[in-house]
Amino acid sequence: MSCGHAADTVRRMNLPSSTRSAAPLPGAGAASAAVLAQVADALAWPLLLVQADGILLHANAAARRTLRQGRLLRLSADRRVEPGPSDRRAEFAAVLAAAPTATQRVLRWADGDLPCSASIAALASDGAGRVPVLVALSVAGTGAASARAFAALHGLSGAETRVLERLALGDNSRRAAAALGVTAATVRSHAVALRRKTGHATVAALLQTLASLPPLAPLGGQREGEPDGD
Repeated sequence: MSCGHAADTVRRMNLPSSTRSAAPLPGAGAASAAVLAQVADALAWPLLLVQADGILLHANAAARRTLRQGRLLRLSADRRVEPGPSDRRAEFAAVLAAAPTATQRVLRWADGDLPCSASIAALASDGAGRVPVLVALSVAGTGAASARAFAALHGLSGAETRVLERLALGDNSRRAAAALGVTAATVRSHAVALRRKTGHATVAALLQTLASLPPLAPLGGQREGEPDGD
């Protein structure tokens, strides 16, 4: 199925509760697309495949929940994916439009106390000149899950891990210190250790790495159609 045909299908559907209704990935056979859709649904990280103009091609289970909530991401009347906060929509659309000729970008925004990071990168052309764009959303809770997995991989201490979790949630040194009950100087000291142990020159580079690490949903975790708990 071509990207254009997939987009027509998506325009007619109302956020399918089953991956059977999802559009296959461009260039993949039906069986391969079904397997990839199942793998994507096993991730706690919302993943969306869109056209450069924002038209939705596919959304995994976590992304469908996010779109239904409409806070961090929503579908417009013409079926385009856009940030929930209206003041971030123009920038998001510009990054999507530029994605086919640009490197990966990470955008951050929040809805009230719910922050998120969106990693945006173009995929290979489908052979007909169309370049699908992958949007991977790291929401507060999933960002902390990525931080814990990342910390275990790099042998971080418990205190360093807690600081990393707060930074992944979007806290600066002052807010992280208040949340953890320590001084801002302590947080900054841990941040230096985090950069040294993980091989990152800056905290921003470290957070960008975290934004590219999707956590797996727990086995036996929430299934499609169950309450989201928020």
